[in-house]
Amino acid sequence: MAYIKIDKEALYHNLQKSALKAGSIDKIAAVLKDNAYGHSIGIVAPLLKEFGISKAVVRDVKEAEKIRSLFDYILVLNGSHPDFICAVNSLQELEKTAAKRVEIKVDTGMHRNGIDADEVGKAFDMAAKRGLEVVGLFTHYRSADVLSSELFWQKKAFERVKKIACEIAPGYGFSPHFHSQNSAALFREGLEDDFARVGIALYGALEMDEVFGDSGLKPVLSLWAEKIATRGLKKGQRVGYGGEYEAKEDMVISTYDAGYADGVFRSLKRAETEDIIGRISMDNLCLKGDKRNVCIFKDARDVAKQCHTIAYEVLVKLPSHLKRVII
Repeated sequence: MAYIKIDKEALYHNLQKSALKAGSIDKIAAVLKDNAYGHSIGIVAPLLKEFGISKAVVRDVKEAEKIRSLFDYILVLNGSHPDFICAVNSLQELEKTAAKRVEIKVDTGMHRNGIDADEVGKAFDMAAKRGLEVVGLFTHYRSADVLSSELFWQKKAFERVKKIACEIAPGYGFSPHFHSQNSAALFREGLEDDFARVGIALYGALEMDEVFGDSGLKPVLSLWAEKIATRGLKKGQRVGYGGEYEAKEDMVISTYDAGYADGVFRSLKRAETEDIIGRISMDNLCLKGDKRNVCIFKDARDVAKQCHTIAYEVLVKLPSHLKRVII
């Protein structure tokens, strides 16, 4: 069965790099959404706790339940529950949330989720009337990873939001914290809010314009496969669906138990050290040689380049049925 290796040393290296950028380990909220970006929330969360992380961000209440005993602060991005701090993305959501403590997301230019800056006062008023505590305000930057002016005008928009909130919050008995920076923004310019939401940087797959330099992060996850069978291939014989690959000479090939049902993109043409022979099937692929175990990839960014996508997609496509082991 294909399996995944989680490199604890690499994870801790990335945490240390992030802490240096933020100024303190206490200034990091680790993003564990979508099964810790495919790494396994059940494996990564205890490692973060061991390192000293006290804040976490998850996608939904189901993920929050899995880690509720590990962190002092857990932000649920989608959904509501009285036991957790939950994000609200609109005034309509604020009206019906089951949460008792909320963080209000503000749209500063991404135009995806969040209230308008001019609605902060109204949101505070609605929350107070419902007996809710507003513990934070946050936003999300749409272009922190690319060289453009967009990050700067979004920052200015959020600075205005913070000013408004600080002026009116005491009147409602609120004392909210603020966070806006994702991994790219943190590594680009350091911490500017109360803490940063660090996701892809923890996992060593941060992708930014070259002008920002090398982040020095290490990939945490690698995908491996075990041999199913070995066979001799004669010159001229073709392999796999459509017979796409034709042997140029007599050779030995092996089939391995990783395919697109295991998150290996069908368009991938090269594993870590060998070209993939023929088309990738649902449950297996072929490589030259007869090694017992092979590495499909050590860095999701390399796969992303081959398949014209981003490392995020490569990682989160890895299914939960694959065994994860810590090294």
